[in-house]
Amino acid sequence: MRKALTALALSIPLLAHGAAPSPEGRWEGRVEIPGTGLPLVIDLARTSAGAWTGSIVIPGLGIKGAPLSNLVVSDDQVSFDLGNILGTPLGVAQFKGQAATADRMTGEMRQAGNVARFTLAKRGPAQVDAPMQSTPVGRELEAQWEGEFELGGYPRKVTIALENHAGAAATAKLVIVGKRVNDIPVDLVVQQGTLVRVESQSTQIVYEGRLREGAEEIRGTIELGSIVLPLTLRRAKKAT
Repeated sequence: MRKALTALALSIPLLAHGAAPSPEGRWEGRVEIPGTGLPLVIDLARTSAGAWTGSIVIPGLGIKGAPLSNLVVSDDQVSFDLGNILGTPLGVAQFKGQAATADRMTGEMRQAGNVARFTLAKRGPAQVDAPMQSTPVGRELEAQWEGEFELGGYPRKVTIALENHAGAAATAKLVIVGKRVNDIPVDLVVQQGTLVRVESQSTQIVYEGRLREGAEEIRGTIELGSIVLPLTLRRAKKAT
């Protein structure tokens, strides 16, 4: 009896501590960039196979549900980076955090030798954004489309050429001409009904618009990081 009581007494501290708090869930807070606090939302979850997956939202940088790269979860610690999402010459932004309690996480963001602290609070279940996949586009969209927008007092000419490929998704060639010619790498081409989206993750440039009846123009917006501008594209006239 005494042995049983002794064993029970020794187990009480273990029960009190319990298992390490799981990082699974939606975490909201901010990273303390010098001079400002940048809002941050991180979603972490397990897949049906038990692997960890996650996405991040940084409204101030125009990042919406971008997938986490090199995600590693160990007990109450989490580390990941943003891959080429920011597309800056400063290098990859790396995050490392630790769940201090069941609903609070602290850590650091490192980029190009700079360090910024962040604090996050768990707000509920994870809402991981599944990465979008490119799709084929309708034949009415397979063409070269042209338009213009103005930024900083200078006009910019935009050309998007959409092309399907047998047994595969469509691709796009995106060129923006201002003071110089910019060939923008495209990661994503998606058509959903009349809506078409062309995205470059590394440059944070996104065009999204709807094909108008008659199939001669697409009305939408172009996102340049946190800047959103109206942009209408019209089907380029074929050379005669």
